[in-house]
Amino acid sequence: MNQEILKKLEGLQTVETMQKELNLTKQSTINLISKLKKQGYLTIWLGGGNKKRMYKISQKKQRLRDPGMFDIINKYSPHMKLSEWYDHQVHGTYGPEEALIEALQTKSFRVISASMFLFNHITNWPKLYKIAKEKNCWQKVGALYDVAKMFFKVRKMPLKYRKQTYKNKQYLIRDYETKEKNFILIEKKWKVPIPFRMGDIHKVKYDNP
Repeated sequence: MNQEILKKLEGLQTVETMQKELNLTKQSTINLISKLKKQGYLTIWLGGGNKKRMYKISQKKQRLRDPGMFDIINKYSPHMKLSEWYDHQVHGTYGPEEALIEALQTKSFRVISASMFLFNHITNWPKLYKIAKEKNCWQKVGALYDVAKMFFKVRKMPLKYRKQTYKNKQYLIRDYETKEKNFILIEKKWKVPIPFRMGDIHKVKYDNP
């Protein structure tokens, strides 16, 4: 990578400031961002939703990270892809089990929707259960699994993890109640309202972002 370019861009940048600094078209700037990220000179600093995305650029390569939540969900979600709105870095063992729990913690409608594909790649149910219990979200995992099972291919959850009964309600997304009749039994079993409509499921299955 040209060190003069890195020197000009070092620090926090947006697409617009990079475009102005280097006198590039928007598409050329986006291509440059992708190249800098792959080479380790750029990380996403913040942004997403209604916030302007910012990038941290360094003249020295930043430590390469292992695939994180966004990477793993995008790997297994065939159509609905997620844009990183923060730099989610992980180091060490991290797989679909960890990604699923962190997806639930985001309380993001889109992230939780796309994460349903992870249930076909769970290979360590005891590990998933342990992490979920530590985060007090096993009810949410169970409810999301039962929704995913209705529409997508999933790996079978061992029966022993489905036997518990629950009294207290938990939300996948706060204040989103169950509207679809198809999900009423799932809510009753897990005490977790299901925020999805059938149109939402269709987007997860078929639509590009």
